[in-house]
Amino acid sequence: MSRWPSGITLGFTLLALVGGGPAEAQERVLVTVRQLFDQAHRLEVPAGTEVVWADPHFERVWFPTGAESPTVRRVAGEFRATFARPGTYRGAFTVVGGHRTNDVYNLVVVVKPRSQ
Repeated sequence: MSRWPSGITLGFTLLALVGGGPAEAQERVLVTVRQLFDQAHRLEVPAGTEVVWADPHFERVWFPTGAESPTVRRVAGEFRATFARPGTYRGAFTVVGGHRTNDVYNLVVVVKPRSQ
């Protein structure tokens, strides 16, 4: 059984972006390692959402390189990617602290069309 810091939030947090973020992002979803495991490594977000893997236990987050894949940036200890277009994106992540660091976990981000 793994141990998690008591300060990890268990629910998704949606925040409206204010000036200074990527022009195409309209929402931001913060996700922790615990959330991702609780959601069976699957996220569902509307198009234009910036996903922030905001937990110091994320060691790496990535998607295969290619025109359709989002670019994952590491910013201030977090990983960020904007999902501009609807579709299903398959990637992977690794974690540290309570897990073997050589474990690679599959990640699926389903991006739905934005409601008008």
